[in-house]
Amino acid sequence: MVLLITVILSAIAADLVNESHVNVQAAANARDELQAYFHARSALELELFVLRFQGLVKKQLEGFIPVPLFELSGFLVSSDTMKGVLERERTPTDASRSGSGDGDRDDNRDDNTTNDDRTPKGSSSGGSERSLFATDQPFGDFEGSFSIEDVVDENRKINLNAVERFGIGCQDFLHAIIAAVLSDPRYDPLFEEIGDTRDPLRTRVEIISNLTDWVDGNDTINTVCFLTGERDSQVSEDTRYDHLPYNAHYKPKNGMFNSLAEMRLVPGINDAFMRLFAQYFTVWSDSGVSVKTASPAMLRAIILAVASNPPLPGDETKYEKFFSELALATAMPGVKMSQSLFETLLGVAEIPYDKKRLSELVRQGAVTFDDVSSVYRITAVGRVHGASSKITAVWRDDRTGRLSADQFYYWREE
Repeated sequence: MVLLITVILSAIAADLVNESHVNVQAAANARDELQAYFHARSALELELFVLRFQGLVKKQLEGFIPVPLFELSGFLVSSDTMKGVLERERTPTDASRSGSGDGDRDDNRDDNTTNDDRTPKGSSSGGSERSLFATDQPFGDFEGSFSIEDVVDENRKINLNAVERFGIGCQDFLHAIIAAVLSDPRYDPLFEEIGDTRDPLRTRVEIISNLTDWVDGNDTINTVCFLTGERDSQVSEDTRYDHLPYNAHYKPKNGMFNSLAEMRLVPGINDAFMRLFAQYFTVWSDSGVSVKTASPAMLRAIILAVASNPPLPGDETKYEKFFSELALATAMPGVKMSQSLFETLLGVAEIPYDKKRLSELVRQGAVTFDDVSSVYRITAVGRVHGASSKITAVWRDDRTGRLSADQFYYWREE
């Protein structure tokens, strides 16, 4: 009887111990997750400061800034960088008194302690051998780290919600830029698969038409007559959604896109299309494509949109010449991107272009040469032990200096 009671009590005690361990670990995980979240918030707030500071610098230098600060965010906004700044601000006496010197902290730790934020076993821990962009150091008196994973200038992309705003019908020159983005012959197999005619050129035009029909305010198919020469159609947009191979059980929205993910509802757009082309589009900016901050791929699309002739063999060297001359020109103080400079660089690179079409793109606002960068998509990450938190926000710099909820177009926590 005594033995039976002992066994039962031992089982109960073991169960209580296990439950206590689980509760303690759950509490530790919850603490780490909360701390990781606030690390991510710290990274985001610091990035917003950098972006505001960038605006002040550009104002003082009259727009001249060779490398936008947001492109250096991977280095500027991280706990490693801030830790280095704080350590340089402190004297050796302060560091030894608080016991927060690097050597003291690491040497006093149990070698068996598991910590995802420490240098992996077998790798060098020397500061000179560490990457400048590493983010595995504790920040201040807290474990964990924070960093900026990505900052994207949304003004360097095509705003899908403005497809109809920048011209109507055969004067919608933004269609030319979208067509240039999709034009590379390497993508022909994709457009053969997603179209019902296996004609990649026709499928490209249909996709441009479907994107326009999703946001425009009418119920008829947009013929993209700027590219096709066809006049306005009287065919209902619904036929595209009922037609094979799409068979979508819904109708076009005839309203603005709320997110890029909504593009998948447009006939002809699938995951493969999004992987290739989502980087060129946005729904957040309120202007045309900024030539000043556009990526090389987007600049190439703009050049193709205004080119007098289709690309020919050997034209690749002309584009390389254009980009090298552009880099040299914009690196000089006092030189600003403008339509005249853009045309000069096209001439130096011997790329023939349609001056009237370029002027119309600028007049409509489909492309801009002013530094209008004001909307950024920011991805901030915080890590503590095995926990991590990611915040993705789309933020508008309204230059008022005040941070309000109205400045955030999008907010997602993971």
